[in-house]
Amino acid sequence: MDLTILLSPPIAFLLFMLVGYGLYALGNRMAGVPVPDVDPKNDLMKTEPYACGNEYEAQRFQFGYQKFFIAALFFTVMHVAIMTIATVPSGTGAYKAILYLTVIAISIYILYVDFD
Repeated sequence: MDLTILLSPPIAFLLFMLVGYGLYALGNRMAGVPVPDVDPKNDLMKTEPYACGNEYEAQRFQFGYQKFFIAALFFTVMHVAIMTIATVPSGTGAYKAILYLTVIAISIYILYVDFD
């Protein structure tokens, strides 16, 4: 009997889904029954902000990706510049590469200027 059919992607996917569901069902049977809270005061306190014994006003935190995008754009510009310069033919047209490098240097400088 040839068992290589089990290695085909659709069959392997179904087998792993069955194994995953089996582990999930086993974990569900082994888990204990949740105990409901009887004290309504505890439910209200669970939603309050708390830090080191001090109550404070919750502030909304917004994570900024601006520096990440600047770094990603920097690496993109550098990779494109290197690829372009590496493919410039030698000869009289090579001076255009120096002009291109100047434009790249100016764009990288603009990336790191703080506009805030």
